[in-house]
Amino acid sequence: GIPQAHVDHAFATSERFFALPHPVKGQYHHNKAQNVGWESKAQVRPSTGTPDQKESYQITRPHMAGLWPSPEELPGFQADMLAFEAECWALGMKVLSCFALKLGFDTDFFTRAHNPTSPGYQSTLRLLHYYPVDPATLGQPGVWRAGAHTDFDCLTLLFQRQGQGGLQVCPGKDMDSQAWTSVEPDEQAITCNIGDMLMRWSDDRLQSTLHRVRMPYPNEYLGSRYSLPFFCQANKDAMIQGPAKVYEPISAHD
Repeated sequence: GIPQAHVDHAFATSERFFALPHPVKGQYHHNKAQNVGWESKAQVRPSTGTPDQKESYQITRPHMAGLWPSPEELPGFQADMLAFEAECWALGMKVLSCFALKLGFDTDFFTRAHNPTSPGYQSTLRLLHYYPVDPATLGQPGVWRAGAHTDFDCLTLLFQRQGQGGLQVCPGKDMDSQAWTSVEPDEQAITCNIGDMLMRWSDDRLQSTLHRVRMPYPNEYLGSRYSLPFFCQANKDAMIQGPAKVYEPISAHD
């Protein structure tokens, strides 16, 4: 549902942002409470205890005041990213409508819960740049591009670039099994990860996807890796409870 040319343009625009000098990006520093802005090597996963080897820029529509690069720094950046975010939202709602029907909700159940006109809108487009790898660091323990984790949203749409692999998933959320499977980049496909919110909303019928991004092997591409995840995260005031009411209701904010 999203033309490849739009995806390619979003990646090119993302690269333009990350090519800016650190002091310029630092003007738009990450606000953790609102999940917006730029950060670098700041995300530490409980699974590793070490910072992910990446930088990122989060776009969450209601909270972007003062966090957009200026037109002089990046012409067209804001308009292009918001247009791509809207396309991702529309596609995410189509996928979630399928889950809604299967779970016994009405078709638009999750669309109402992800209303982009609400001040409580929490869905996020994230631009990711994994830093080039120094061959001397390969094989060091605890160094990951992204340590193992599940997403806490409902559904993640992930765009990958050809030739820039490393994503792995572990079925059944069982880290001890070590049954990691590589998800090779395919520009004709969007990788869909179920998140913790949808797991709870489904009374655990749908399991959130444990995933990680490993470091390259010595014989692999060691340059920058870019990806674009869109997190369909329910509005703050949406109440999460599955059809069978296995869990007490909880707001998406909580």
